Amino acid sequence: MNPQFLFVLNSAIPDTRPLIDMDLQMFLDMVPNLVNFILIAVVMTYLLYKPVRKILQARADRVEGEMKDAALSKATAEELKAQYEQKVKEIETERATILDEARKLASEKRSQILDEAKAEAQDVKDRASRDVAFELEQTKGAVHQAIIDISTDMAAKLISATIDKDAHEKLFSEALAELEATTAFKTETVAV
Repeated sequence: MNPQFLFVLNSAIPDTRPLIDMDLQMFLDMVPNLVNFILIAVVMTYLLYKPVRKILQARADRVEGEMKDAALSKATAEELKAQYEQKVKEIETERATILDEARKLASEKRSQILDEAKAEAQDVKDRASRDVAFELEQTKGAVHQAIIDISTDMAAKLISATIDKDAHEKLFSEALAELEATTAFKTETVAV
């Protein structure tokens, strides 16, 4: 027979042997190993599993606490941010109010200063007009007196040289009347 044929033939026949061929002796040899395994598993569970589980539980609790703290901190931060934004808005409103008040105050102060300057300028102008009028009257009076003095001197010289006493008095009276008429005319002109 062909060896290939035997292989194909062997594979076609089902194998009825059990997967683990265990006899009594083998089972008895395995029992102490199995008991050792179970004892080691139980001891390891008490020695390692429970402490590790406690450590993991503590870590999970700590992480959960930190997450709660983080959420609380985030809520507090958002609240502080909202308060900060509100304060910024209030400060902006107050700044705008202060600027408006400063502008109004500056405008009022400017108007007051302009009004005071106008009043002072008008006072200076009025005082200057009074001073000019006073000086004009003083000058007119001085010129008038000078004219009278010069006229009197000239008339006296002229009269004393050419006229006798009666004619002298007549000319003096006429000159005085003329001078009074001229003075009265000038006084009326100034008064008007």
